Amino acid sequence: MPLDAHGKLVGEGDAVRQARQVVANLEEQLRAVGSGLAHVVATDVYVVSTDPAALSAVWDVVESSGLSTGPHSSTLLGVACLGYTGQLVEITATAVVPEPS
Repeated sequence: MPLDAHGKLVGEGDAVRQARQVVANLEEQLRAVGSGLAHVVATDVYVVSTDPAALSAVWDVVESSGLSTGPHSSTLLGVACLGYTGQLVEITATAVVPEPS
């Protein structure tokens, strides 16, 4: 979700900024369980838009984050709305947690 540490929406009206916040939140959650973006094996990226350029701009954020590297499946979807008022981006991710060395 594109929410800050206080639960406030980040980047209202700006899907790229929201995508960056979502990736940052995902990185934090993965780190908390001993994993990271490199261990994500599948993602679903939801963007409130039917414009291919808007979807592409969000996908550029996903690609540059490292989420799409390695063996990975991903789906990019344009949708009508998401759960929070003003929310334009949501990413669900499945990751593995490496065994401790």
